[in-house]
Amino acid sequence: MTQWYQLQQLDSKFLEQVHQLYDDSFPMEIRQYLAQWLENQDWEHAANNVSFATVLFHDLLSQLDDQFSRFLIENNFLLQHNIRKSKRNLQDNFQEDPIHMAMIIYNCLKEERKILNSAQLSNQMEVGSLQNTMIGMLDKQKELDAKVKAVKNSVIDVEQDIKTLEDMQDEYDFKCKTLQNREHESNSASQEEYKKEQMNLNKMFLSLGLKRKEVVNKIVQLLNTTEHTQSALINEELVEWKHRQQTACIGGPPNACLDQLQNWFTIVAESLQQVRQQLKKLEELEQKFTYDSDPITKNKQVLQDRTYSLFKQLIQSSFVVERQPCMPTHPQRPLVLKTGVQFTVKLRLLVKLQELNYNLKVKVLFDKDVSEKNSVKGFRKFNILGTNTKVMNMEESTNGSLAAEFRHL
Repeated sequence: MTQWYQLQQLDSKFLEQVHQLYDDSFPMEIRQYLAQWLENQDWEHAANNVSFATVLFHDLLSQLDDQFSRFLIENNFLLQHNIRKSKRNLQDNFQEDPIHMAMIIYNCLKEERKILNSAQLSNQMEVGSLQNTMIGMLDKQKELDAKVKAVKNSVIDVEQDIKTLEDMQDEYDFKCKTLQNREHESNSASQEEYKKEQMNLNKMFLSLGLKRKEVVNKIVQLLNTTEHTQSALINEELVEWKHRQQTACIGGPPNACLDQLQNWFTIVAESLQQVRQQLKKLEELEQKFTYDSDPITKNKQVLQDRTYSLFKQLIQSSFVVERQPCMPTHPQRPLVLKTGVQFTVKLRLLVKLQELNYNLKVKVLFDKDVSEKNSVKGFRKFNILGTNTKVMNMEESTNGSLAAEFRHL
């Protein structure tokens, strides 16, 4: 592969540098016609040796004659004219000073190599930057995946603690009732036994109180972790996905990762649903048995409100436009819409819960209060053909996600 061919494959910013190397004294068309021959000569030696420079000068003229003959056979009148003109210019400029021509060609070839090296270095830097970006994205995905799994595992841990707490409370309740039945026994042996049982009950009460406090603290910590993870999903990962979608709409690489986002959103939503059930269970335990400074009584409302707030925020944020408006005939060109032609748009909920299937209704509308409609001539108006409401369901998508598609806009 010739150096000249490699140069022609470069980006426009490097090709512009190549253009600047050549002028009428040594035109680019000669470089094009005699690329292989020029690159095979020792122009550095010729630039320092007048005899060798003279030989190469006449060889160059001979090469141009051969090229002229080819154009003559091809009956290409314009190229015949150009090659004859170039030969005359070379003779006029370098017949008496062939070393000057050798220096010009040597410098042009040397500068070409510099341009190639710069392009190669730039390409390596871009590849390295892309690799670093990809590695950074993978590391970030692994980190977020670990956070989501930590939320899920914490919910399982709290679930086990609540079962332990329930068992402890059942045992305490049973022993309390048993001891109450023995309270009126009169013999001394029974009294001693009663006191021991009373002491054991006191210890169980303390353990029960500590376990309740531990469970409540774990739920507080779980909600803190969930809030931190949810914030990363909504404010970072989802924002980046929307940016990638915008880039894809104007010719960038295809957007991706929505299924992974849905998986994360769904796990967090399921975890919050489980926390709500766990709080209900704690409330049931509290109704069966409570006491002064009961941590469940003190914290249940705050925890319920916080769990609901996080779940509501997650659901609201998980509503995205999966496919931007596009014409049915050109689905690969979003946001390119023709006047008088219908277009479609597809919505998706990133939280995939079975109980939400056919329970969420969405309504499409066009913003009528846009300032451009009065200031921009020919500003388009949009209409809704058919129904403007849809119920999100899992049958609208191929991957089972909750979706709704408006096909007649």
